[in-house]
Amino acid sequence: MHTLVEKEERSSSRTTASSRRDGLILAAVVIGLNAVLFVLVQRANAGLLKGDFKMFYTAAVALRSGHAADLYNRDYYISAQRQLLPSLPLADVKTYTHPPYELLVFWPLSFLSYKAACYCWLAIAIALGVICGRLLGGYAAVLGLFPFLAMLLEQQDSVLALLLLIGCWRAWRGGREVLAGFLLGLALFKFQIVLPLALVLLFWRPAIWKGLAISSAIAVLLSVVLVGPAGMRSYTRYISSMAHDSAASVSARYQMDPRTNATLRGLTYEIFSRGGESTPPVAARVMPFAVGLLDLLCLAAAARFMRSDAALEAKFSVAVLSALLVSFHLLMHDLLWLAVPFVLLRGVRARWPLLIFYLAPLVYLFYPASQCWLALAILLSLVLILVPGARRMAYDANS
Repeated sequence: MHTLVEKEERSSSRTTASSRRDGLILAAVVIGLNAVLFVLVQRANAGLLKGDFKMFYTAAVALRSGHAADLYNRDYYISAQRQLLPSLPLADVKTYTHPPYELLVFWPLSFLSYKAACYCWLAIAIALGVICGRLLGGYAAVLGLFPFLAMLLEQQDSVLALLLLIGCWRAWRGGREVLAGFLLGLALFKFQIVLPLALVLLFWRPAIWKGLAISSAIAVLLSVVLVGPAGMRSYTRYISSMAHDSAASVSARYQMDPRTNATLRGLTYEIFSRGGESTPPVAARVMPFAVGLLDLLCLAAAARFMRSDAALEAKFSVAVLSALLVSFHLLMHDLLWLAVPFVLLRGVRARWPLLIFYLAPLVYLFYPASQCWLALAILLSLVLILVPGARRMAYDANS
């Protein structure tokens, strides 16, 4: 009898070791795939003409050199970026579109040459990705995610937002709702995702708004100090014009294509426009109401779920997934937030639709104009949590 128990224990130990080894191999494969693709694609962009870092860099230089009034002036960016990169095509000029306070992160890099600053930012982004993987408890969940590759190739800032989201989750899990709200508010440079996420979390634990109000006030105050009231009005006008121009058609001026949004808005636009660059006049009038209704239904379902007895991990995952779906503007690199529900839903079937975001070749099949269909994977994951059977699974898996 004793021998039989020992054999079972050794067998269980071998199974666990084998499972761990398989997991490490899979993690190495997805991270390695992203690394190889980054090197191959970046080699074609050795001159750094492509990518968004030039908008952060140019804006930081403008702020440092007394051109705060031009922070949201496209003509300034055309002139400044063509001085940095003489062969830069007009279509690749990038205008800064984020709140002024975020530029404090890029301010130190503005003292370097453009190329040195860009490569420095890429190194920082990779380091932050490693830190996020460590804090989240899964390096592959972050570094192997296709949006992480997109973030590096586009030299974007989404890894900063991910770091703050993970901090928010860890504070939330520890019962420190005010700190969670404070950290979430610092990510308001992604306000189109942060605000719906905060709204859903409010239905769960209202104390989040105390911390959110503090950090939001700090962000606004810093922005006003940096650019003044006139600069903030300029920012508001620029964002409003951007949203208006891309509401029912592709905006060449603001380089915004609703079809690249993996959101309910992107899906609705794709259907109403039939894949075209604009919607018919009648559809353009109806579409805002259709999108609004879908967003409200999504948020209402998420808010109701917040009041259920589901596991903490399932609730936070629902909040993140619904916030992504109802976002007005969401690009591939913004989907880096999916690393959080992917980890939190470990052992739950709702996790598996998100696997597509770890399979770079499959994601590429959705380019260039039908990327919005990726929202179906996010929607399916959300539905699998919200249905009663999946809710019990989520609760049992974490109890």
